[in-house]
Amino acid sequence: MKKVEKKLRVGIVVIATVLAVVLLGCSGDGQEVAETERISVEWDLPSVWASTNYVAESVKIFADEVYDRTDGQVKINIHYGGSLGYSGAEKLSVVRDGLVPIADMLKNAQSGEEQFFGITSLPFLAPGVVELRMLQFFSRPVEDQLLAKHNQKLLFQVPWPSRNVYSKERIDTIEDLRGLRIRVVSREDSELLSLLGATPIQMPWGEVVTSLATGVIDGVATSSSSGVDGKFWEFTGYASRWNWHSSEDMITVNLDAWNDLPQNIQKIIEETARELEPMFTKIALQDNDEAEQVLIDNGMEIYDLDPELKAEFTERSKVIWEDFMEDVPASREVIENYMYVMGL
Repeated sequence: MKKVEKKLRVGIVVIATVLAVVLLGCSGDGQEVAETERISVEWDLPSVWASTNYVAESVKIFADEVYDRTDGQVKINIHYGGSLGYSGAEKLSVVRDGLVPIADMLKNAQSGEEQFFGITSLPFLAPGVVELRMLQFFSRPVEDQLLAKHNQKLLFQVPWPSRNVYSKERIDTIEDLRGLRIRVVSREDSELLSLLGATPIQMPWGEVVTSLATGVIDGVATSSSSGVDGKFWEFTGYASRWNWHSSEDMITVNLDAWNDLPQNIQKIIEETARELEPMFTKIALQDNDEAEQVLIDNGMEIYDLDPELKAEFTERSKVIWEDFMEDVPASREVIENYMYVMGL
């Protein structure tokens, strides 16, 4: 018993130490940074989401706070709905190459550039926001290294707390999925639906509504918020709460643009991002509840996945976890540590 208690105490100390480091942020030794002469910087930030989407609204809150806290020295202009012409899957390279200094990007959509970013898409590994945050505890160091490799750094993240499968008919059995053409975002989503007998189709968000309307696809795997944005009740009657993972958007900045900023401005931006990030998680959860109600009010039936069916889906998904760890060696320690802590 004493050995167990000692091990527990040591674990608590380690976790507390790491959390302390995270909370200190990236501001060096914590000393006040000397003021420099006044600057004037404007950054264009592309987002594929509509201005009414909660992720886009969170980014706007951040941009406004940065403008106020820097006394107007840093202005971030947000371009909604993919208006700058960059698709969601190419954002990592767009920021890396300096085509824009900062961007909002769906993390798992970048797995074509860096497969590790698909870790949050692994089905039924981290199916909720709490599980996602614990996974980030282990994945963040690797992600920071990968972003540095691509000439950028992470400022903050906004989660997507729900994953529904929208369809024209109810999905109650695996047989109901057979042959359904369902739009997905990531390779891991594709693997899951292929494993279950559906036909996954990857496409950018801008093509989804038209594809639903014309019958190119039969359904969509996405969040409650996106279901509202796309007015899916006009094309589908059902939304099944699979919640097989909680993905997230990350806001990254090009390192060349970042290093051009005085240290005191960097510190303001980092502190702003760190202070606002918890609020963005709450906004995400509130938005999901509100979005579900909008879907219901417009006649859509929302239902939970049958527990036995979910258990079968989870068991089948484990082969995808193992394949991912084989393909992406850096993910093995992350996933195994996460599974140990979560008791999986």
